[in-house]
Amino acid sequence: MVMISASILVFMIIPIIVLLAFMPYYTRETVSFGVSVSEEMFHSEALRRLRKQFASISCGIYALILIACLIGLLSIGNTGFEWLIVGSITAIVIASLALNLTFHFKMKGIKATLPPATTGRQVVAIDTNFRRQKLVLSNRWFIIHAVITIISTVWIFQYYDQIPDTIPMKFDFQGSVINYADKSWGVVLLPNIMQVFMILIFMLINWSILNSKQQIDPGDPAGSSARNAIFRRRWSFFNTMAGLLLVLMFSLIQLNMIEQLNPELLLVISLAIPLVIVLGAVVLSFTTGQGGSRLKRDPNTPHSTHSANDDKYWKLGSVYFNPQDPALFVEKRFGVGWTINVASPLAWLFLAVPIVIALLTMLLV
Repeated sequence: MVMISASILVFMIIPIIVLLAFMPYYTRETVSFGVSVSEEMFHSEALRRLRKQFASISCGIYALILIACLIGLLSIGNTGFEWLIVGSITAIVIASLALNLTFHFKMKGIKATLPPATTGRQVVAIDTNFRRQKLVLSNRWFIIHAVITIISTVWIFQYYDQIPDTIPMKFDFQGSVINYADKSWGVVLLPNIMQVFMILIFMLINWSILNSKQQIDPGDPAGSSARNAIFRRRWSFFNTMAGLLLVLMFSLIQLNMIEQLNPELLLVISLAIPLVIVLGAVVLSFTTGQGGSRLKRDPNTPHSTHSANDDKYWKLGSVYFNPQDPALFVEKRFGVGWTINVASPLAWLFLAVPIVIALLTMLLV
């Protein structure tokens, strides 16, 4: 069964490695390792080599971490499998942060050697009709998630007496139960509580996608606006579907309390759903890019203007601090997605809500 655990570890870690190692390839073409650049410079041979170097070093380091975890798994067996997963992901995240900072400072050094003239004319573009487009799925779609949660809750109330006095809570990779809990309302309703938490988190994410700051390419304002709208719609759809899969997974876990489903089937589904979500994020990142940067564009679009150089507001290339900017959410400079304006107290409040929800969920589990 160690080989099954090793396969699970590989399938869980490799998508994360791909997402992190090739990050420079799906960022905007006006940003390189957290430093603003012109599109001409982004496509220069020097920066092409820098991106290849980042990807090669990242893959090498992450591969060594994965190999070390596999060796550890062979040594200690399945007893420490969960800790190996946590340890490997933690090591990869720490290595990713170190690599991002290293290449960020290297990129700053490269930019400092360029003559001032290469920065060109800086322009900020705003599309006044941008917010009139359909940018995200309506939060009404989460009614489906809520209905599933309500059905699961009613189901558990109706069949509470049929639930055994001890409930299987954790299985190993052979399908054997390794942890039980005494039946109580708190235990049987725990999946419903987690479903409500998940719905709230994903609704908040959807709202932040809608209300994040627009970023328009001055050289192609119309095309850039259209690509950015597609970018938001795709991630909103992904966010809604990911939430739905997790809600269904918790309903399945709750159903197992009553029907005693096949443990192996339950394990496969519980592992497959997070894997599908991670793979979906990888595919979406590469096909869409940050802000829609990888979507098809007119090859004849001129690049005579440059986005405004706001490097001074990006601390270490990834932390946005701008007290003059009323925006709560802005596009990340590293990777795909959004981050907060840390200079805004209200943004911290929105950040605190999912963190508190996550901590409460962990405590309840």
